[in-house]
Amino acid sequence: MAKSQVDITPDVSSRFIERRRLRRIRMIAGLTLHVVCGDDKLSHREARCLVDCARKAILELHPGFEQRFDRVISPHFQRALCQRWPMEEAMTSIPGEMVN
Repeated sequence: MAKSQVDITPDVSSRFIERRRLRRIRMIAGLTLHVVCGDDKLSHREARCLVDCARKAILELHPGFEQRFDRVISPHFQRALCQRWPMEEAMTSIPGEMVN
């Protein structure tokens, strides 16, 4: 085998794809939290919509991630929303309500 050729086995390839998918999930969650916590002009409604969009994007990336999302990532979003808007309801989503 020449030096320029790389032997990628299916196992290595699938682990690479899984790690990349998890990195994207962390990136989406992190960016959403950063915007929710840091943007002073963001309304509570817009922040909830951002969280909903992040959830949708994460579940499109990893369809079987729903329970883990609700258990691991969702509490971070809820805490950020409650800290930023203590008088508002915590992550109550009205079906069909979108900002954009």
